[in-house]
Amino acid sequence: MNHNHTKMKGSSTLFALAAILVVVLGGTYLYVDTKADSKANAIMKTLMDDTKEQGAELSYSSVDASPISQSVEINDFVILGQDQEPDIRLGKVQIKGFSWQDLNNKNQALPTEINVDIENGAIDFNKSSVPNNSDLEALVAVFGQTISFSTQFSYQHDVNKNLLNLSFIQTVEDNFVFDGELNIGNVAWLKELTTKQTKLPDALLNQAIKSSLNKLSLVYKNDGIIEKIRSLVSDKSGKTNKQLVEESIAQLQQLKMLSASNWGPVFTPLIDEMIKFSHIPKQLKLDIDPKQPLTGQDFMMAFMGGETSLVQLLENAQITLKAN
Repeated sequence: MNHNHTKMKGSSTLFALAAILVVVLGGTYLYVDTKADSKANAIMKTLMDDTKEQGAELSYSSVDASPISQSVEINDFVILGQDQEPDIRLGKVQIKGFSWQDLNNKNQALPTEINVDIENGAIDFNKSSVPNNSDLEALVAVFGQTISFSTQFSYQHDVNKNLLNLSFIQTVEDNFVFDGELNIGNVAWLKELTTKQTKLPDALLNQAIKSSLNKLSLVYKNDGIIEKIRSLVSDKSGKTNKQLVEESIAQLQQLKMLSASNWGPVFTPLIDEMIKFSHIPKQLKLDIDPKQPLTGQDFMMAFMGGETSLVQLLENAQITLKAN
């Protein structure tokens, strides 16, 4: 009987300790979370003041910094430009990869991984900014008064392998989707960057030039933008869509002949795919998978060496283009 009583008493004590632990941990998280939110709001306040000094106006409805998910979420982020500038509206901006030390300004090193997700974004062109501005008039004629978009961007810095992986997806509703992946080597210099730097020091710039392009992949998906441009050109020129397509293909055929006579067959497969895309503008996929990683010095030497060096660089880059 006493044994059972002791056992029950011990169990009660464990439950009590567990309950206290939950309360303490919960309270600690709420304190840290509140501190993180306060810091995020302070940063936004500074950003608002800086924006106001430049003649624009920034606002948002809420900001939430979560130490557990290592993220910052900003809702209804709006930048109202001056009369001659468009307004930018970002429904929700979520940035992942921050640690509590980052939010508390105790760690000035660049995070090794960041993900940025923008949902329900829009660029609104003020009526006063369009007249007497031919570039904006042409842009609005194609995209309309409001450009709706979403953006996803991320980077991962593999410190052990000295690699940087970048990826992004840019979607402009009813117009196009553009996404890509990039792999860069020799990026040890990134470890020396801090969040306080606004300019790359010369010493780091010299190291950055030695970084290498290991691989690049870009995909462009037409979701109506080509048809809108052709319709606009058709209205202004009086030519039919069929005539515009035939003219575009004829120009590409001439370019194909010119490039073959000057630089050999290096560009021929690429132009052939562009011709296919002109016929049926659905998707273009560009891949660069070089025989050996290409450094910034390789590009500089190629541009300084003239056409022959550039062609050699393109051959080494092993560029492929695929339509549809």
